[in-house]
Amino acid sequence: MEKAFITGRPVNRGGDAGPAKWAVFLFSVFVFAFCLALLYMGMRGVMRLGGFVASGGPYQIAHQAPDWVWVFPVSIMLMVGSMFASMYAGSKVGGPNLMALAWSALFLVLGWNFVEFGFGIGTGGGLAWGWVICAVTFLLMGGVPLAIILSSFFRSMRERSNGPATGESPPWGLSLLLQAAAAAGGALLGLEFFSTLS
Repeated sequence: MEKAFITGRPVNRGGDAGPAKWAVFLFSVFVFAFCLALLYMGMRGVMRLGGFVASGGPYQIAHQAPDWVWVFPVSIMLMVGSMFASMYAGSKVGGPNLMALAWSALFLVLGWNFVEFGFGIGTGGGLAWGWVICAVTFLLMGGVPLAIILSSFFRSMRERSNGPATGESPPWGLSLLLQAAAAAGGALLGLEFFSTLS
């Protein structure tokens, strides 16, 4: 039975992609990781200010919004765009698709902020039940889909190892390595870029 995923299947059946499709496919992973790093750091900055910031308006504001607050809407829009780009190019590339983990990555990474601040890990704060509840919610929203996606991926791996070699797609190891490199590069560059903003 085929399962539908938000950003495409964990394993695509394509294999006729040229260099342009590969470039779009890998760049979408890079952009998603870059923007996720920005959201992660931006969320931490807002949480350090109490979890709520604002600017302008007739009311007295306890915490002014930082200059870098624009990273939230821009990152979210770019992440959505990268998901669509991945669905388009990934269907042609064939093989494993790390962008199928995008939903889980988003909620698990941001959920970790709620874990840290909710339990006061490394922040010097005490127990914050509101953030603990958010942590549990985010970890479930990321963890349950992750289990489903990984089961589909490993089933595809078993089918591939038991079936005849078709030569339709590049080696999975190379594909995963390129995607992991794109994700790591995007995340590191995102962290570095945010440090220049804050």
